Amino acid sequence: MTKSKHPASAAQRREQERLRRAQQRNTNTRSQSSGRRRMRRSARNTWLLLGGIILGLALVIGSFIYFAQQQKATATNTATPSVFQQLTTVKPELLSTVGSGGLEKSIGSILKPVKGAPILKGPSGKPEIFYMGGDFCPYCGAQRWPMIIALSKFGTFEKPLTPIISSESNVPTYSFHQAAYKSNYIDFTPVEVGDNQQPPQPLDKLTPQQEQLVKTYDAPPYTSAENAGSFPFMSVGNQFVSIGSYYSPTLLVGHSFDDIVSQMQTPTTDISRNMLGSANYTIAQICKVTNNQPGKICTADPIPTIQGKLPRAAIPTGNATLANVNVSQLASRRQHM
Repeated sequence: MTKSKHPASAAQRREQERLRRAQQRNTNTRSQSSGRRRMRRSARNTWLLLGGIILGLALVIGSFIYFAQQQKATATNTATPSVFQQLTTVKPELLSTVGSGGLEKSIGSILKPVKGAPILKGPSGKPEIFYMGGDFCPYCGAQRWPMIIALSKFGTFEKPLTPIISSESNVPTYSFHQAAYKSNYIDFTPVEVGDNQQPPQPLDKLTPQQEQLVKTYDAPPYTSAENAGSFPFMSVGNQFVSIGSYYSPTLLVGHSFDDIVSQMQTPTTDISRNMLGSANYTIAQICKVTNNQPGKICTADPIPTIQGKLPRAAIPTGNATLANVNVSQLASRRQHM
């Protein structure tokens, strides 16, 4: 005979329902907690994925910029043959349009007159344009551009100059090392004392007479004691001396040779005003020591006007006599503007 079950009382049924609901809540809580953990893991994975994508994009963009800069640097290191040809054939109309280039206020600190000294003559007996610089020097790099333009008005370079990049500040320029120049009016004597390696290696050597010229005029009162022996140094017939460049080399940094000469052709650009203004000042000085020969160059606008603005310098006849001096430390000097 089986034992019959007593039906559950109301109180028991309520307790059973309470337990059932409590179990359900626990189950729901565990489920929600698990869901939140899954969501957190999903969000973390999403951020990791986004971070990886952003990092990948940054690497791609960085690589693009790097290679673009490398390509730009490569372009800057090359000069097409037409660049030098354009520098040596600048039209008189362009030089006239630029005029002084607005350099009147700044050039006086660099360009100085030499009073009471005879005209310095070169190897062939003509007034000598002497230049001392270094391929590593950015200020020399800036100054060579207008010098090439100016010198081409009085003679010719027998072969194109070598395009280089200064090892300091990366200024595109040309080197006067082994330059071959002919003129019926002047002698051009350039000396590049160091190449554009890091550190610079010796290149051309000053003669004792050139050392004395530098010691005498690349020094006070023509420049400060601090800048004595600085590059570039230029003597125009020993009647005008310049220590430094007529404009800042930063104008040329980051530009290719073709871009520089292209901007030179537009007289409203900073490169054109500074470069051609500097060339006109150099032409005006040379005309002073050649007795304004050739006439078509020295009487063309704006040269007579700029000559009137040059610092006064007596120009007696005769040759300068130079003594010996040791300036072995010149290669370590820099020009600071």
